[in-house]
Amino acid sequence: MRKLNVSRRMLDAVRRFGFKQWFLLVLNVALVLGAAGCALGLRSVSNTLEALRGADQFRGGSDTRFAQLACYLPVDGGKTEEDMLSFRRTLDSKLEEQALKAPEGGSLYIDAYYGAESVSVSSGSSGSTTVKAVGVGGDFFYFHPYRLRSGSYISADDLMDDLVVLDEEMAWKLFGGVELAGMTVFINNQPFVVAGVISREEDFASARAYTGDGGVFMSFSAMHGLIEDASITGYEIIMPDPITNFAKGILEDSFPIGEGDVVENSSRYTLGHLLEVIRSFGLRSMRTNGVIYPYWENAARLTEDYAALLLLLAALLALYPALFVLVLAIRQIRRTYRLAKVRIPEKVEAVVEKRKEERLERQFEKKNGGE
Repeated sequence: MRKLNVSRRMLDAVRRFGFKQWFLLVLNVALVLGAAGCALGLRSVSNTLEALRGADQFRGGSDTRFAQLACYLPVDGGKTEEDMLSFRRTLDSKLEEQALKAPEGGSLYIDAYYGAESVSVSSGSSGSTTVKAVGVGGDFFYFHPYRLRSGSYISADDLMDDLVVLDEEMAWKLFGGVELAGMTVFINNQPFVVAGVISREEDFASARAYTGDGGVFMSFSAMHGLIEDASITGYEIIMPDPITNFAKGILEDSFPIGEGDVVENSSRYTLGHLLEVIRSFGLRSMRTNGVIYPYWENAARLTEDYAALLLLLAALLALYPALFVLVLAIRQIRRTYRLAKVRIPEKVEAVVEKRKEERLERQFEKKNGGE
């Protein structure tokens, strides 16, 4: 019965709506729906890039928190594979100092590094073409899980150093197909064996960021054999982060990057980081430290910008309805206060009068009974 009365009151209130009330109701509903749409868009954009979700995958069922970080070095400040080995030894030592132990048969971290150089590529039966080859080390394809069209990836465990991976566009350009495992390709006139063919990411951010016309992936040691001054300009790692900024602090202290950048990929879409993106919007596009980002970092920064804009729009759209509800609540509280200010004394006075009457009646009854 009580619910029925409440429903009737609400229906009566709606029937009494004028143009102003209807306008405000429709406006606030539209703004709330817009804010919800922006929030859903933010969630979608945050899940666009599979390459940024490596920390959760590596963590598995562990209770330890992990962070995924990337270092981007200036063009003239690259590193060597000896630098990588030295850093790994330092990292192992620091993790032991913190009493962090790897699970049996596993590892506390996984990492990869890479550098890019222009090379000439041909299939032997056609003319050569100049492309940007990426020399990789460590578990590069764990961080960048391109979809295999045929064959396999290359890894640090390969016994041979003459394996390469072609992307789909390069495979079609050189051989007119993608089933190429075991085929020979010539890079700077040196023969290499095709291990596999991959297709690049199809998300909107990567499609905009990647502007190449086909590419080649080879081991960094093989690239260094072809181009003596090749250097490592990027490093990625997933490692324990038991407290905030623990992993980033170790990386910054033990892996000197000069004017380079350190990015924590696992926290790119947190509220705090997106607020930093909003504050530095515009300035982010200015590069003065000699770092040339790979396309996957440019794609990540594009999604960050979209996520920050969607967060800002969601907040702005939700602001008016929130203020509207706040104003209504304040008015209701004031109305209730005024009503209580009048009703409470009346009720108190009524109770006092009733008790007074009851007391007089008892006295009267007692007096009449005594007579």
